[in-house]
Amino acid sequence: MKKYNTLIILMIALIPGLVAQDAENDTLSEHAKSDFLADLASPTNLTTVNTTHSDFAPYVSASGRELYFSSNREGDQEDFFYSEFRDNRWQNAIPIGAPINTDANEGSMAISADGNTIIFTACGRKDGYGGCDLYISERVLEGWSEPRNLGNTVNSSGWDGHPTISADGNFLYYSSDRYGGFGGRDLWRAPKKDRGWGKAQNLGFPINNARDQTSPFIHPDGTTLYFSSAGHGGLGLLDVFKSQMDSLGKWSDPVNLGPPVNTPGSDYFFSVPAKGDLIYFSSDRLGGYGGFDIYWLPLSDALRPKVVATLSGSVSDKDTKVPLFAQITVERISTGEVLATPETNSETGQFFIVLPAGETYGISVTAEGYAFSSERYDVPVEEGYQELKMDFELSRLVVGESFEIRNIFFDFNSDSLSPESVPELNRAVKLLKDNPELRIEIQGFADSIGTAEYNLDLSNRRAFRVLKYLVDNGIENKRLRAEGFGSAMPVADNVTEEGRRLNRRTEFHIIGD
Repeated sequence: MKKYNTLIILMIALIPGLVAQDAENDTLSEHAKSDFLADLASPTNLTTVNTTHSDFAPYVSASGRELYFSSNREGDQEDFFYSEFRDNRWQNAIPIGAPINTDANEGSMAISADGNTIIFTACGRKDGYGGCDLYISERVLEGWSEPRNLGNTVNSSGWDGHPTISADGNFLYYSSDRYGGFGGRDLWRAPKKDRGWGKAQNLGFPINNARDQTSPFIHPDGTTLYFSSAGHGGLGLLDVFKSQMDSLGKWSDPVNLGPPVNTPGSDYFFSVPAKGDLIYFSSDRLGGYGGFDIYWLPLSDALRPKVVATLSGSVSDKDTKVPLFAQITVERISTGEVLATPETNSETGQFFIVLPAGETYGISVTAEGYAFSSERYDVPVEEGYQELKMDFELSRLVVGESFEIRNIFFDFNSDSLSPESVPELNRAVKLLKDNPELRIEIQGFADSIGTAEYNLDLSNRRAFRVLKYLVDNGIENKRLRAEGFGSAMPVADNVTEEGRRLNRRTEFHIIGD
């Protein structure tokens, strides 16, 4: 067992609130770190993960609780292994197994934020376009699906590898030495299309230059890129750099992460969880177990990505509690722009979404044969990293069921619909068009501010306003009716603003099929 790093022990003893390292010296309790520690500590070897063989290309999940990496510990070939963060430590790694691992080499890999897709590098396969290509595999009930080549819009006759996926699933970044680059290996990006991936584009200057750029990692914030380069000046053969993309898609000049991440040797393959507090990377520096080892290090504020929040939870049947396979839509409330469309795990109904801070989001969940459900989330920057949790329980489309249409907003003291309501109303239109046998009653409710007579009138007018929108967008009037109930049936207290907000609601009640 390795000795504790003297400096880290001293810092833990001096800084209140930091919990001592466990006996394996591979993590701190709950990853509690301070910037002071980040500036002074040496990288820490993941002793429960590393072996005397090469262990490299770590890819930590957005949640920070799963770690995937490559190793040649079980033979001459490189395979993928997996470890979970449980009981305040990384557990002993196990191989991912077939069909992803084979007798040939599987190099670096990336896993999507929702944990349902793996894209990885494989070399020398019969269906390859070049020496090494990128392949994709999806999570299925039995484990992982048979890998598929990503095709010639992504792969080339050269070398293609080191993938990383944006948290919204819309972009694939990777390294390639294909024709048309700046020289050596460049970083490229392919957009997600309705069917597969679009043509890859070179990231250009100032990211790429005449030397090699490798092992990109796009943080879940969607704008912070970490990568290794031999051509931007540095301490060794390959150094780790950081660049930020602005609102126009332009990349900032790369910033060297400096020591102790970078050394006179090769430092590459790294990953940062959504929280942005740690960097995991592989290095062949002195003091390791053998070949490349995997290390972690706290990041100082200057090197951290932008603030994000994560939203995790599950989708299930309201009555039976059975997990559901569901489509999730993430929208920007202010514009109605669809930002991502992840799906739940088909077996567990669970989901995981990253929400960059500084926006208000609408999250809607749909499943076949069920009414949709929506929520609204404000993610302010000043609150820092947040872990939000929400379990959605969907109602079956049967007579007598009621479900709230949450993301419908009216102007203050008015029945005028705000523009932010349009995406939710369009979902209601689609639900009724997809289920032409349904008849519904639109029910409006109010809080207790004002007289009972006024609230009854206002809730009635708002219910009829929703009915009019549905009719104007192709739903037959005979399938609809509307009624306001005022403040007569509250679902929360009318004392707090949050309670009053919950009482100002619109519900659909199924009255026939």
